[in-house]
Amino acid sequence: MRGLLLLLTLVLASALAVVYTKYRSRMLFAEIQRLEQELEAYEVEWGQLQLEQNTWAERSRIERLARTRLGMVLPQRESIIYIKP
Repeated sequence: MRGLLLLLTLVLASALAVVYTKYRSRMLFAEIQRLEQELEAYEVEWGQLQLEQNTWAERSRIERLARTRLGMVLPQRESIIYIKP
């Protein structure tokens, strides 16, 4: 009788361990899914930021801003002074 009680206890403990392991596995899978979605959102944002950076750094844009906001112009060829070393 004692052996049967021990065996029943071990079976019950094993069943509870299986249930807990399955539950934990599902929780971790849900967390992985959430983190993958978050990563995908960050990758999209990163791509958008790279596009924005390229737009801000375009040579034509910088030249236009230098002319309009700062009043800069390209020097005339005649006004360039060459200094010999």
